[in-house]
Amino acid sequence: MKLNVRNKISQLGRSGKIAEGRILKEAGNKLSEGISDNINRSSINSAGYVHLQDAIKVGNVRTNGYGERSVQVGASKDKSYILKFLELGTSKMPAQAPMEKGIAHTNDDVARVLSDGYQRILRL
Repeated sequence: MKLNVRNKISQLGRSGKIAEGRILKEAGNKLSEGISDNINRSSINSAGYVHLQDAIKVGNVRTNGYGERSVQVGASKDKSYILKFLELGTSKMPAQAPMEKGIAHTNDDVARVLSDGYQRILRL
């Protein structure tokens, strides 16, 4: 099936790449929601403070040297160190693994978004 989708995307040209990018972003958004749901909200309520839950972002669609396209999901630059401590733990705190749990909980949703999206591309 991947060859059919790849061929269809290359036949569609720019519109195929745009459609594939939208599908990947949508799947990334599902994953970021799952990761955010597994992070506890801090008790700080100042006006300018950004909670780690709100700092989970989906990156832009990128193409590697082999033509494979992907998006990165993770914390923004200023909050990534906190996510690392939560994921791996420290000497004084056990690992909470919000990314691992988020991936496990949203695995079916992400797969559904990808398969539905690629079916839409095949129908174009």
